Amino acid sequence: MAYPFPRLNSSPQTPQHIKGIESPRRKVSHGSHRPIAAYKRLIIIIVCSTAVLILLVRSFSGKTSRQSDRIPFSHELADDYFDHFEGHQDCGITSSDLYVPPTTSSNHARPTSPYCRNRAALLEALGGGGRHGFDAPFVPKGCHYRWYSTAEICMILDRFDGIVFIGDDVVKHLYSAFNILLRENVAQGGLKRWEMSESERNSCRCDNQFIKPECAKYAVTSSEEVDKNDGSSGHRSPYLCNRTPHFFLPITATPAPAPLHESFTTLLSKNPDSYRPIPVIHSLTLSTGLSWPTTTASMSEWIAIADASGRNTPFLWLGPVAAGHLKPPGQILSQGNNALWHFTVEMAKEARSREMDSLGLYNMTLQASSWDGSGYGERVALVQAMMVINWLSRLESS
Repeated sequence: MAYPFPRLNSSPQTPQHIKGIESPRRKVSHGSHRPIAAYKRLIIIIVCSTAVLILLVRSFSGKTSRQSDRIPFSHELADDYFDHFEGHQDCGITSSDLYVPPTTSSNHARPTSPYCRNRAALLEALGGGGRHGFDAPFVPKGCHYRWYSTAEICMILDRFDGIVFIGDDVVKHLYSAFNILLRENVAQGGLKRWEMSESERNSCRCDNQFIKPECAKYAVTSSEEVDKNDGSSGHRSPYLCNRTPHFFLPITATPAPAPLHESFTTLLSKNPDSYRPIPVIHSLTLSTGLSWPTTTASMSEWIAIADASGRNTPFLWLGPVAAGHLKPPGQILSQGNNALWHFTVEMAKEARSREMDSLGLYNMTLQASSWDGSGYGERVALVQAMMVINWLSRLESS
């Protein structure tokens, strides 16, 4: 596996992080005048105390390695995850293309979970992972993430009052893949098929819904529009569940247009006394030419709106994707991998300084196919969407 750049040194701390326990040390005086019985009593006390401390340490250490997303295991990738998805044969996507399940521990006396113990470890593993070859499945580093079934994703989303995706093309494609998973449709699950002609439906299938410019205008931007319009067409592709509203706000600069602010504040103002969070996934990268001032201003812009509402709004910052080998020569200097990596590191620092979680997408796209050197297809977007769902699974629900 190639890891061309080191992982970020610091990682966000979360309420689930449990520090190690320092065992108290006892100082014992061994004066020769003590009777043998006293020595025996002292040895017994030390042995008993040590046994108690070992039990306590094992108890606490078990909590740090235990899966903490509160979602029971109800799905195994035994055959193929996408077998029942619409279009799975046409698109040729299999679960083995995207995900390598972790191996279980062979130590039956003390089994350990291969999954990341908390949100901080999860983000570090996802940002620091890589691929064992070009277009090989992405593998996290150090610990594993889960590939949730659609029913499990629904359980995760039920913990929130809404989910907001804000950003440029990176977030747009991720949100399309998010809809593909919820609609169980790899052929056109990210599109508004009720607005498309038959020829457009045939043209904008599978990878083309991400690649072709003429298909981009049909990308789904909210769960509400799917609910309202999907039944009006003979080509139905409903959500498996839709109890939690979600939408995408497209931005390429800051400040964002007023209607986007209004959409955000409208969701935040619903159920103001609710304890459930409204997570926000945010990114702004290549559309700004990797402008540091514009990107940091956008972070502050949306955080200010969220904070003014008084709602619990955890933020996840998404770093830029790597430059593919088809990146135009004229963009290599300003948007090549050297510039992208420096942008990744610095913007992660800026995000953490604003109490945002940060997920790097550089390593997971470094050896993936790109049709233009900047954009990636359906397979990459599906993995990125599942990464975000794993982050959602680790958020506190109150």
